[in-house]
Amino acid sequence: MNKLNEIINECDLSFSDWGKNYPRWSPIDFVWWQTFGGVDYLNKYKDSYIVFHREKIKEIARQYKIPAILLASVAHAEAGGMVDYFKYPTLFGRQVVYSYGGWSGMEKIIPPPEKTSIGIIAMQIRVVAEIFGKNPSELKNAEATYISICLNKDNFNLTMVARHLYELINYDYPDTDTLNLTDEQFILAGSRYNRGIKRSRSDFIRSINDVEKISYEERDWTSYGRTRLNHREKITKLLYEVTTPAPKWWQ
Repeated sequence: MNKLNEIINECDLSFSDWGKNYPRWSPIDFVWWQTFGGVDYLNKYKDSYIVFHREKIKEIARQYKIPAILLASVAHAEAGGMVDYFKYPTLFGRQVVYSYGGWSGMEKIIPPPEKTSIGIIAMQIRVVAEIFGKNPSELKNAEATYISICLNKDNFNLTMVARHLYELINYDYPDTDTLNLTDEQFILAGSRYNRGIKRSRSDFIRSINDVEKISYEERDWTSYGRTRLNHREKITKLLYEVTTPAPKWWQ
């Protein structure tokens, strides 16, 4: 089957599903966060996203055999901050540059279109292509744009993140019980989501354990994953204990 057709089958662009999206982080939100709202305003947005989608998060996590807490923790970390409406101009600008220009070392200055992150839970277009077995560098502009639209649908966005996390867990721990992770496995899955698979598992383990023997940069390799673990109790409450409807972060 054509790889794009597989993505199309997974991502229904009919209007019926768009109403299930959580409100986007807007320029007004960004300005208020940076001026009067502060970190509390941003965190309320993140918390509200988890409560809004908590049943969907549990359902998708079950389907792809990962802890709902892990999926929710990554979602909580990624939601808000970057204005969603600014991500498309970034993608289109890169597409124009790579379609009509090019010079040696260009990637070091302007990342290729497939490395553009889209969605409330920021995910690079290339990751979706790889999940479906397609070479990201061979994506046509129309295909990359289609994937970007899909990533702006929360259901598709959450599903791709769950599938990616499942792959990352198995990358370091083949044949493990992906639903029941140790703290180490939890940290590595989060760190891989943020850092990719370039570094070895032993590098990450050293970053976690050899605190007194490593540099600040090496310790930072697992900062994202360790932060997700530290927030696990809060995420658990948002997923399972909060009984009120999703709060309005602007209130």
